[in-house]
Amino acid sequence: MEELQRIRVKKSNGIEVEAEVLLCFELEKTGNKYILYTFNEVDKQNMETIHASIVRENEQGYQLDTIPDDEWQAVKEVMREIIRNEEW
Repeated sequence: MEELQRIRVKKSNGIEVEAEVLLCFELEKTGNKYILYTFNEVDKQNMETIHASIVRENEQGYQLDTIPDDEWQAVKEVMREIIRNEEW
């Protein structure tokens, strides 16, 4: 069984929580690195909520930033492709 990768994420309220890493990838088109992760939360449709962020390296290690609107479509396409291929 493959060991799950986990990260510690500081939420906007300042509280650090553990998240499960689903995928890390880089888009040549944008030059940015992205991460898909989950806190194992479930929405009203009983679907697991997946979060996506840009990963930037800084003096403290790594920072997760909001994905700009103009990059969202490309990130969503990667997510759709993974779902179609059932690589989770």
